[in-house]
Amino acid sequence: MRTLALLFLPLCGCGPSAVRTPGASADPPALLRVVTWNVHDLFDEVADPGDSAPAIPAGKVEARLEAAARVLRQLDADVVLLQEVEHLGLLRRLADRTGHLEARLLEGNDPRGIEVGLLSRWPVTRYLGHSGELAPDGRRLWPRDAVEAAVEPGGARLILLATHLSSHLSDPTGERRRVQAARLRQLAEAAVAAEPGALVLVGGDLNDGADAAALEPLFGDGAWLDCAGGAAGTAWRTGPAAWTWSDGRRHEALDHLALRAGQREARVAGWVADGPDVAAASDHRPVVLDLRRW
Repeated sequence: MRTLALLFLPLCGCGPSAVRTPGASADPPALLRVVTWNVHDLFDEVADPGDSAPAIPAGKVEARLEAAARVLRQLDADVVLLQEVEHLGLLRRLADRTGHLEARLLEGNDPRGIEVGLLSRWPVTRYLGHSGELAPDGRRLWPRDAVEAAVEPGGARLILLATHLSSHLSDPTGERRRVQAARLRQLAEAAVAAEPGALVLVGGDLNDGADAAALEPLFGDGAWLDCAGGAAGTAWRTGPAAWTWSDGRRHEALDHLALRAGQREARVAGWVADGPDVAAASDHRPVVLDLRRW
C-alpha cells in the first residue's frame, strides 16, 4: 500500500512503491492512482501513409519507450491517460514495459498521427471516441480525439473523459479550445447522469491553465475541480510545482485531472511529478491523482 508520506516528494526522490496486481476480488482497491501525461511525439520506426509522422531510428524508439516506462513504473499508476502516442502497437509496446494489462487507442484527427491513449491495470469495459464530431463552424471539433473510457477496479466504476485540446499555435485566441471545453463538460455531465454510482474524471492535455478563459466552460462555475494542475487561489493547489509544461523559458499548467465537486471526498492527493527521469522523457510533467475507495 502506498503511504501518503511519499506523495509530495519529487519523482526522483522516491522509488516505485510496490506494484499491486489486480486480482479477481469484487472489492475495489483502497487507493487508486490515475495519471495523465503528454509523452511528446512518441513515434515508431515506420513512416505511415496518411500522416506526417516521421520514421524514427529503432534505437531512439526503444530509448523513448524505456524513458517513458521508467517514469510510469516509478509512478505506479493504475490508470494512465497518455497524449501524443502514434498508434496502438506502440502503446502496447509501452504497456509491455510497465505491466499494464490493458492498452487502448483510437485513431484521431491529428495530421501528425499523435493520439490519445489509455493504459490500465484493471478491465476497460468501454472505450469510445468522439473524433467525428463537428464544431459549429463545420470543422472537426476535436484536433485529436476525446475518448470515453469505463474502467472497473474491482466492484467499482471509474469513467474517464480524456482529450488533447487545440494548442496555442493552431488556436491562439482560445476560441476553439473554449468550444471543446464546453463539449467536454457536456460529455462529463452526461456520464454522471448515466452512471450516478461511478466516479467521473475529466482530463488530459487541455493546453491552457484551469483559470484561462478558454477552459471556463469546464472549470468556471466550480462544479468541476482541477485536482493538481493549478487553479489559482484554490485549496486544490498542492505546492509550488504546479506547472506541467516548459519550453525552457516558460512554465505553464496545461495538463489537468478534474473531479466533480460533489465527489471531492474521493481525492486523497493530487500533484505534479518531477525529477530528471521526467525531464528526460518529455517536455510535459505528469499530473498524478490518488483516489480513495468510493
